This record gives sequence, structure tokens and C-alpha cells, in this order.
Amino acid sequence: MLLAFDTSMAACSAAVYDSARMRVLAVRFAMMERGHADALAPMIKSIMDEAGIAFPDLTRIGVTRGPGTFTGVRTGIAMARGLALALDRKIVALDTLAAIAANAPKDKTPLVIAADARRDEIYFSTEGAAPLVLPVTEAVHRLPDGQSFILGTGAEALIAAAPEGRLIRLTAGNLPDARNFAVLCATYPVSDDPPEPLYLRPPDAKPQHQGGKSAAQIAIRQASVNEAQVLSALHAECFDNAWGAAEFAKLMAMPGAAAYLALEADEPLAFLLARQAAGEAEILTIATRPFARRRGIAGKLMSHLAHELREAGLVQLFIEVAADNSAARALYEGQDFTVTGKRKAYYEMPGGRREDAIVMMKALA
Repeated sequence: MLLAFDTSMAACSAAVYDSARMRVLAVRFAMMERGHADALAPMIKSIMDEAGIAFPDLTRIGVTRGPGTFTGVRTGIAMARGLALALDRKIVALDTLAAIAANAPKDKTPLVIAADARRDEIYFSTEGAAPLVLPVTEAVHRLPDGQSFILGTGAEALIAAAPEGRLIRLTAGNLPDARNFAVLCATYPVSDDPPEPLYLRPPDAKPQHQGGKSAAQIAIRQASVNEAQVLSALHAECFDNAWGAAEFAKLMAMPGAAAYLALEADEPLAFLLARQAAGEAEILTIATRPFARRRGIAGKLMSHLAHELREAGLVQLFIEVAADNSAARALYEGQDFTVTGKRKAYYEMPGGRREDAIVMMKALA
């Protein structure tokens, strides 16, 4: 018995597949832009109950590993790892474009998958090829010779750019559906290593068309404790001494704590965690993913926090920074923070040395 599920894009799906009889016993599929982390566990329980299967009866776990949304990919992989560890089972991880390709009828070849990757790019693959992230204009030159069939949320953009009649649009499903890709998970080889997310853009890559792009397109919202895993993943992208999800959850649950996410098209680019007490507040950590830096996003987060604190009647906001972190100090000074003190040998650095912490304060009144 196999349990397969996907949370990588704008849907959540799960299926129980009987590989011996080669049939799906239970399945769920729901369109959703967000909320995958809350939906996945109840969805899995529902199909397991419907199929009459106990978790120890499972022989393997199948999951998509990206490309897709940052939060969605992490949600699915975290669930797969947790189940595999608890049940002592192996995981099969397949890329989301292969999962989408499983929606197409077998006779529709050659098949092209094009999924919207934003930034005027698509996630692109042809049959059997590894997925790529490409500008639409470049993907056109990688199409198979002759006429091809196409699936995916980026299909229309590629059809519009390709010569007329080159691509035939299929309507079999543009998003991964566990009902269809479960059979692939039953035949793919398992790995002894836990799956890692597949992000086709390197963490320090800047969008090719980014010139002049600012924080104006960034949305700020408060993060819940349920999103501690997301904050932990962002923190790990930005710092060597990353904080774990349990540590974030503990901090976020403390009285007076608040975390904020900065998102672009629902993709988290930065976050801030703060805590307030006795009329003062302190920023515990703030981080922007490397490829999204120099766009004023951290400044927008701090300005948002300052507004919220003023509304709550607080008068001072503090932050600590390593003495040799000149870039961060310049950012904070630009946000009207001034130096108020120093903590000697506060930070433990690589190699055993210790670094002073500079204490900075912003007056809110």
C-alpha cells in the first residue's frame, strides 16, 4: 500500500494506492492557494479511513518535491519525512512536472509541461527530461521537433510565444493530482536519504528582469505559530546558525511575541520576529532571502512593525547586531535606530571567537 500526496502548487491532493491490485482506493483533491499545512493532515486521515487502511499497512510514502511554492513544497516534504520516520518506511519523491505529466493520456506524445513560475518564467520539461526554469522565449527554442501536446498553468504563455499550431492544449489537469501520480510513486526507486526540496532558482539568483523592482509589490501579514517551519526554513537560507522550527514555535507562543512575513505573490521573501514587554519591544531576528535583498523589504517589515507598536502605545524598539555587520547597521540606521550600548563578546562566531553586540534603539513616540 502506498500513500501519495502533493502540496507543491495551488492544490492539495492525496491518494491511497494499492500497488498489488493497481488501483486507487481513496483520493481527495482540493484547489487552494494557501492553507496546505492545515488541510493536508485531515485529508490524509480521511482517505486512510475511507480506504480502511491503517498507517502501519503502508509500504511506502510518495510526495512531490518541487518545483513549486516555497511553503507548499516544504509542507509536503515535512509530512512525508514525519510519516516515514514514525512508520520506518521509505519515501519516493518525484518532481512536480513529472506529477503533472501523469495527468495526460498515455497516447498524447510528445508531451510538454509548462508551469507558471512567475517573473515571466515557466517551469519547463519535456518527457523524461529534468525540469528547468526558463523565460518563455527561451523555452520555445527547447520544444520538441514537430507538434507537441502541452499541460500546465504556464501553457497559454508558451502557446502564445510558439509558432501557431506547434502546441496542442490538453485539459487533463494542470496541477499535480495524487490520483494520477501515485502509480509513478509505486514504480519509482526509493531512496535511503530523506527528500530535499527542488528549487530551480539558486538562493542567490536575482530575477533577470528585476531592475528597479522595489518593495512596493510586497505584502506584509502576521505569521501564525503553525508557520514556524516556514520561518525556520527562511532562517536557514540566511544564517549558518539556523533556528529550528521548535525554537521558533516556542518564541512565537510567548506573550507579547509577533512574527511578520513579507510575501510576493504568496512566496515568502523575508520575515521578522519581535517581542514586547513593559512598554518596549525588541526585534529578535529579521532575515531576507539572498535573492530578494536590496529591495527595501527588510525596511518595509520594520516600518510595519513600528506602526503596529505605535498603535499599541509602545515608545521604544530595540535591536542587537554584530559589531562587524556593517550592512545591517546601515540598514537599521536608515530606519532611525541609534546606538545605545554594547554587549562585549555576546555572539559566538565560527572558530570559537566571540563578537560584540551593538544595541540600537528606535524611538516610536
